Amino acid sequence: MKQFQYRVWGQDGNVQTGMLEVESKDDAIKRLRQQGYRIASLKEAPRSTFAALLEPKGKVKPKHLAVLCRQFAIELQSGMSLVASLELLEEQSGERRLQKALQQIRLDLSSGLSLTRAMDKHRAIFPHVFVHLVEAGETAGALPEVLERLAHYYEREDELRKKVSEALMYPMIIVSVAIVMVLILLFFVLPMLIDNFAGFGVEPPMLTQRVLAGRDWAVSNWYLVLAFLGAVVFAGKYYLQTKPGRWQRDKLLLKLPILGLLQKMVIFSRFSRTLGLLLNSGVSMVESLQILERLLDNVVVQQALGEARVGVQRGQGLSEPLRGHWVFPLMLVQMISVGEETGNLEGTVVRLSDYYDREVDFTMSSFTKIIEPVVMVVLAVVVLFILISVYLPMMEMVTQI
Repeated sequence: MKQFQYRVWGQDGNVQTGMLEVESKDDAIKRLRQQGYRIASLKEAPRSTFAALLEPKGKVKPKHLAVLCRQFAIELQSGMSLVASLELLEEQSGERRLQKALQQIRLDLSSGLSLTRAMDKHRAIFPHVFVHLVEAGETAGALPEVLERLAHYYEREDELRKKVSEALMYPMIIVSVAIVMVLILLFFVLPMLIDNFAGFGVEPPMLTQRVLAGRDWAVSNWYLVLAFLGAVVFAGKYYLQTKPGRWQRDKLLLKLPILGLLQKMVIFSRFSRTLGLLLNSGVSMVESLQILERLLDNVVVQQALGEARVGVQRGQGLSEPLRGHWVFPLMLVQMISVGEETGNLEGTVVRLSDYYDREVDFTMSSFTKIIEPVVMVVLAVVVLFILISVYLPMMEMVTQI
């Protein structure tokens, strides 16, 4: 979005000035003319670096979208108009980007655009599944019902994200503590002990000398260390942005022993829940698979869904193309096949999403139980290595006495 400074004549002949935030200058001209103004001047307002830094980045969190959908549905069910509902949502929203998007959508609705076209201008705020379902609800005249489903969907998404974050929090804390302990031992404890031993005429063992030499070299050549780490990070990010790099990364993530299983469970849960939501809202199977391809961020799964979409277009159904790909488990494929045969695919995938939600809970619990001893063992080995470097001089001093 860009900001434009305008100077216009109103219908009463008075000059008015202000700011307008739109996608382009043409949109600004169109907006002002629709409001009955004659434009005297219009130019893009420069944005300060400080304001750009304060601008929030990234996608809107699912919890904000869940609250928006729930409130929007209630307001429409109570008989409020779309414009009035959006104005109230704009006032109630505590998320800055969402608030600005709702303001623009309300203005676009006032100028004659449909809700779907107005929301489609804000793809960075509203995901593909959100816009497509709003379009389906608007077309079918069932927008409140669709918004209720979207609210439930994003509530489940928020729960899933929180569970994954909680599962990864413990190992991150342990690793951080381990790094701090090693730094304290290297830069405070070990030098102090070595100085004390030197007073007794005890020469540090070779292992201790090498540890200290490595530490001193890293401190003296910190710029080389940072340059090396920066080069590794830059090269890694560059490679992961390429198609082969993304493919190798996503394939590896799916094949890891515990994390791979957790990744699959999260993907299957999101796949089943989203597919059920789209089909229940009247979106076709082909279009649903297209949305899922954009929604799921694993390129291996995206390719599998693309092949499945081609199979559906050929009349094969969904289960048959999925059966030939190693990513999708046999149980998922069989349940989809049963749903297709019974004509209740929507209900089947909804039940599958509930099943995979429970599997995510179980997998994360297992991951936490396994990662605790692994992290503790790694931490113990690192600390033991440092402690050996500390105690070897002590043993040397005792033998010399």
